[in-house]
Amino acid sequence: MNIKNIVIVGGGTAGWATAHHFINKTSTDTKITVVATKEIPIIGVGESTTGRFNNLINLKNNITGLNEEEFLKETSSTFKLGIKHTDWYKKGESFYSPIGDNYSNDYMYPHEDYDNYRIYHIADKKDYSQTFQSRLMAENRLHFMDNNNAYSHPTHFPLAYHLDTYKVGQYLKRKATAVSKCKYIDDQVVDFKQNNMGLVTSLKTKKGKTIKGDLFIDCSGFAKVLIDKVEKNDFIPYNSLLVNSALNFNYVSDEPIRNYTHAWAQKYGWLWEIPTQERLGCGYVFSDHFIDFDKAHDEISKVLKRKIDVQRQIKFKTGRLQKAWCKNVLSTGLSTAFIEPLEATSIHATIMQITHFIENYFKKDMPFECEYLQEQYNSEMGQMWDNIRDFIMFHYITPRKDTEFWKESGRPHRWSKRLTKQMSIWKYRMPRTVDYINDKGNNFYNIGNTLWYQIAIGMNLFDSKMAKKELKDYGIYDATKQHYQKLSAGINEYIPKFIKTNEYYKSL
Repeated sequence: MNIKNIVIVGGGTAGWATAHHFINKTSTDTKITVVATKEIPIIGVGESTTGRFNNLINLKNNITGLNEEEFLKETSSTFKLGIKHTDWYKKGESFYSPIGDNYSNDYMYPHEDYDNYRIYHIADKKDYSQTFQSRLMAENRLHFMDNNNAYSHPTHFPLAYHLDTYKVGQYLKRKATAVSKCKYIDDQVVDFKQNNMGLVTSLKTKKGKTIKGDLFIDCSGFAKVLIDKVEKNDFIPYNSLLVNSALNFNYVSDEPIRNYTHAWAQKYGWLWEIPTQERLGCGYVFSDHFIDFDKAHDEISKVLKRKIDVQRQIKFKTGRLQKAWCKNVLSTGLSTAFIEPLEATSIHATIMQITHFIENYFKKDMPFECEYLQEQYNSEMGQMWDNIRDFIMFHYITPRKDTEFWKESGRPHRWSKRLTKQMSIWKYRMPRTVDYINDKGNNFYNIGNTLWYQIAIGMNLFDSKMAKKELKDYGIYDATKQHYQKLSAGINEYIPKFIKTNEYYKSL
């Protein structure tokens, strides 16, 4: 089939981010149509991203004209350097997990992915909060150096954003629809038609319109307007994860704007605090097996010592669809799967799914009749989501036993077969990138060895003696120690040169 018209069902951050990718990465004669109802403004709903969203905003030669400084000004977004985890390992203790950077040096035997720097932290029980990025996070400093009021922006610095979801959706919408190949229709999809091959040919809307297309992208979130209705598409639950409910709210804080997401473990789940330039977007994610919405509301009010005005109460099922691509319908983000907000995996997965499809599967003459093509993509997406599931479960392997939730949440019988195998392997050697994927070279869906290590360091999950022995067996312990000392020596000198968060945002 010759792809001339791509129709995206659903707006918001996921829908409009998808539109930008197709606008920028398809030929000029490909038409993009976004069908979505106008979003209702919800003040201060916070969401954080991974570095993948940064890649979209700073895409080189993008024809939609996305610009980081303009983006920050219009959307009240802020920079995210990582996550601060409080009370996850033990109550009263916290640790930082910066967005990954490669601190390893030239002594990377046995291979280039070997993370000798973080393994050294485990080996010698070093505090990861004293690394460069962690120090920036602790002192609310950004990656800009003040050089006569001209802020230097190192392009290689690993970054993400904290978002006001409504404002970001509106910004992406405005920039996309300014391009002639993109059209927006304010309407709601209520039905669709298929031909004798099962391919979707057109959509029917609430206002009676018929919208024809060749490729359809389901960004309708939990509604799954197309993807689980085009053909049989089973939902695979992730019952191992306990949290299934959330309430969200926001408040204005007088404290300096943080450059990290705060993930604060509570009695029956955890609290997120996401700073925008105007307020903190917050939410309590919990398990209703142990607490209901009213009790959750009371608990968080007491913890924060303030009145909480809940904006939404949300119930969700964790899991994924068996197929992210059916016939000529592709799904992204919440339409495909949902785990929980920890580690900002929803937007991350949305962008991973779309970019991987465009870069490796999309053609002007799409062979939709080739089932093996879709089978391969669906297998890859399934592995990506399963890897995310295991990474989230990794956070719950904790010695906390102060409530029934924490006693149960990380028990080994809740681990997937995959995570059980990994934890067994890691008793004998330190993790490698190959542990998360079947084909080491095909690692587009890998969460990152870096983040697994940083959670492991914070949660004290690995044996320091084994880590030290491994570095010594490879003959790189002394060199890695010297490399660590060299990096550490310059931190105290350079940190004060980086700008404070509030000072930077005022300069905008």
